[in-house]
Amino acid sequence: MDSTVSKGLNVLELLVRAAAPMRLSAVAQELGLQKSNAHRTLATLIAGGFVVQDEETGRYRPSLKLFELGSKVVADHPARRAAAPYMQDLHKTLGETVNLYVLDKNAILVIEKLLSPRPLRFSSRPGSRLPIATTAAGHAMLAHETDPATLLRESLESAPLPPRFEIDQQAVLASLEEVRHRGYVEAVDSWTPGIFSFAAPILREDGRAGAAIGVSGPIERQTEANRAAIIEALLTTSARIAENAPLL
Repeated sequence: MDSTVSKGLNVLELLVRAAAPMRLSAVAQELGLQKSNAHRTLATLIAGGFVVQDEETGRYRPSLKLFELGSKVVADHPARRAAAPYMQDLHKTLGETVNLYVLDKNAILVIEKLLSPRPLRFSSRPGSRLPIATTAAGHAMLAHETDPATLLRESLESAPLPPRFEIDQQAVLASLEEVRHRGYVEAVDSWTPGIFSFAAPILREDGRAGAAIGVSGPIERQTEANRAAIIEALLTTSARIAENAPLL
């Protein structure tokens, strides 16, 4: 990749992932750049409309142009287009939060959500990157990868989990055959305490998961009756999406 383009993209990603607007010195330090080099890169990004500099503090932050472009990317994503009407049906049927996930490199990316209308609800916001190893959607998609062991290892190496998680990679891999057989994954307290999650893969013609659809909610609302209803509705929905979008 051209070094100038690479610097610009690195600066842009740093600003997007930062918790607050950043000073020039902080940008340069984080990326190992000379301040003059970082300044030129930021000036180019400002000229392109991708970055804004606060007039009072001098700090830099991403512009809303990124939101505009990102929203269009998500809206036009084939998985979202294929799943949208079926997600609506599932949401109306169950009254719980419904999420759509895709595999993005070594993580699970939330690209759409429909929030539960009930008082207690939970959902990772669109754009959230979630670990493969500790999420129902991650296991649902991992089970249909051609080399799940490598993907699982690389995902843990690229984004180490918080200390409270102890992942036995062999145990995860051993569970994937059952996941493939059942067609769904069920998890409680796996990533967020107090939350139940179900996820099913949306399979492509080649047998891999093009996406995963999930249902989540507070464990206080889960009963054996609605558990069975969620599983049935989730499997039906994932199959309908796959049938109508085989090249997802």
